[in-house]
Amino acid sequence: MKIISTPDAPPSTSPVSQAVACNGFVFIGGQMPRDSLDGSIPVEPARQMALTLQHCRALLHAAGSGPERVALVTVFLTDLSIKPLVNEAFSKFFGAHRPARNLVEVSAIGEGAIVEVAMIAAL
Repeated sequence: MKIISTPDAPPSTSPVSQAVACNGFVFIGGQMPRDSLDGSIPVEPARQMALTLQHCRALLHAAGSGPERVALVTVFLTDLSIKPLVNEAFSKFFGAHRPARNLVEVSAIGEGAIVEVAMIAAL
């Protein structure tokens, strides 16, 4: 196993790794829409989704992978009404690639976030 980290994604506030590479895969832990510079979380749902995917992209690249190699995405939302926004962001992020996805509504994520994303990708 190899721990993957990058300054281009904010460090976890919990005692866990940003991502772990193991047996030809990279497992990206739940990424929140925290600004890498000041730790703030924007209010706008579109900006939260963009930041979260930006962090995932940075971790994929740090591991030697990319969006086109993502096999599974798990999205946690506090409000399913923004699902169209999530779909739009996914289309921009993944292009023609269509990974499997779990979309889970949760009562809270924390710190004002409305979205959290985890990924599994091939290396």
